[in-house]
Amino acid sequence: MGANGSKSLGTTETEAGRRWKTIETLPNGVKIIAFKNSKTPTKMPEESHSPNAIYGMMFKKGNGLKSISMYDSNCLKILEIHNEDHHGTGPHYHYWKNGEPIGDAIPITSNPQLQHLLNETISYL
Repeated sequence: MGANGSKSLGTTETEAGRRWKTIETLPNGVKIIAFKNSKTPTKMPEESHSPNAIYGMMFKKGNGLKSISMYDSNCLKILEIHNEDHHGTGPHYHYWKNGEPIGDAIPITSNPQLQHLLNETISYL
């Protein structure tokens, strides 16, 4: 099973239509995904292949977890956790709507559940 940012176009119904591949499914249910074409920039899909999915992605050189995205029952991204520092925020998250982040980056330390998900996912890798 893979993930793709174009499920609504019907292109994920066959493996040939998917741009993503699942590398591993972790015990906490997070699916680690990667582009089939390794030269593609590391960016999480805007839509999931399955409802209520949680995807993780590694840094391009494979040195640790880059991000985690959560999707709703309609396969749309609703939240993305970044495990990197942007302008002094450290690990943080953004809510998403209509394919865009909404609001400012929120430090992961402000949400114990998301911090636990991030730490747990890292511990499985």
